[in-house]
Amino acid sequence: MCHGSSLYQRFSPLWHERIVPAPLSLHWESGLHHVSSPLSLHWDIIESRARAVDLMSHNYYELLYAFHINRHNYRKAGTVMFEYGMRLGREVRTQLGLQKQVNCYLASLNCLRLIRPDYAWIVQPSSGAVYERPGASPKRNYDGEFATGPVSGQIDILELKDLQKEYTLARSRLNLAQHHPPSAAIAGSASAVEMVSLLVQTGLFDCALSLCQTFKLSLTPIFEGLAFKCIKLQGDLELAGCQSAVYHHHNQESSATDEAWRLLASYLEKHPTQNAQHHRCVINKLLSHGVPLPDWMVNTYKGVDAAALLRLYLNYDLLEEAAELVLEYVDALLGKGHQYFGIERPLSATASLVWLPYTSIDQLLQALNETQTNASIYNKLQDKLNDYHKLVDQTTRRRLQAQ
Repeated sequence: MCHGSSLYQRFSPLWHERIVPAPLSLHWESGLHHVSSPLSLHWDIIESRARAVDLMSHNYYELLYAFHINRHNYRKAGTVMFEYGMRLGREVRTQLGLQKQVNCYLASLNCLRLIRPDYAWIVQPSSGAVYERPGASPKRNYDGEFATGPVSGQIDILELKDLQKEYTLARSRLNLAQHHPPSAAIAGSASAVEMVSLLVQTGLFDCALSLCQTFKLSLTPIFEGLAFKCIKLQGDLELAGCQSAVYHHHNQESSATDEAWRLLASYLEKHPTQNAQHHRCVINKLLSHGVPLPDWMVNTYKGVDAAALLRLYLNYDLLEEAAELVLEYVDALLGKGHQYFGIERPLSATASLVWLPYTSIDQLLQALNETQTNASIYNKLQDKLNDYHKLVDQTTRRRLQAQ
């Protein structure tokens, strides 16, 4: 039998050089000396014991990890640490438990990285292998009779990329618990989708973004949550401006609000979508709370999808903003500021075809006509459309003549 001190002396240089992953807080002298039989013959008994006992009272996983590292069985060592991390998430829902879970998944990752890529995989430990009754024998049921293990026709294989995902998820759980300790109780078993929601609620947007990218989740909840954060800070700023005459306090609130808007603008720029979906969900969130759109957001979105912006204005009865947008868009088609709407060339006999969202414009004209206070805007919009239709007629005639 290899004593604890000699085992430590043998592998200590490798651990310090990070050639072999070091065990986590393993008590060498007290751990290995208490095993009465050769570990090479009875490690399976210790493994069954590890699964049967309560983690808070006894922990055999680190002993098993050291044993498999000693035998250079890195896949088995990684499996042991991964199972240990799974149980920590279910049974030890504290910040310390989450920290240990992160360490376990990191150790499991390191083990697989020591294996050739073709063999860098483990079989996912079955949740049925973890016994709910502390101290219960893994071979007998509650009646004392021999019990067969859970039969499953499916075996899940975890590769290096899968362990990396679990490690990222565990890191996000720990990050949440460190910033909001009461969340530790629910974070341990939270899925990636649930964690994104919890992180957004806590204001950890960068962590939520990283998690979404790792698991290929939609970024919409992040943009909606960040937009709501901007709304809340903007409301607090306006309230502070009305009720407080202290400039320093007002300046602090303004700084936090500006930072939130800058972060939102940065996210929209760094994570574009083909149909500007993120812009649309942010604008919809802002308008639903009655918050005016920032100029930079309007200018960005109208260059991508002016028709969608017009529909959003109409949905929230913002008739003046909608009319102003249509006037600018028609001017762009006529050659004034076309670059701001993503139009390569204005309307002409040789330019490519252009179009107007006539359905939305008709709805706008009807709404303006029904409101007496908007008569001047209605007339101005009608005149602009008449100018556009005249130019369309002239351009069409020239094209027909050219043919």
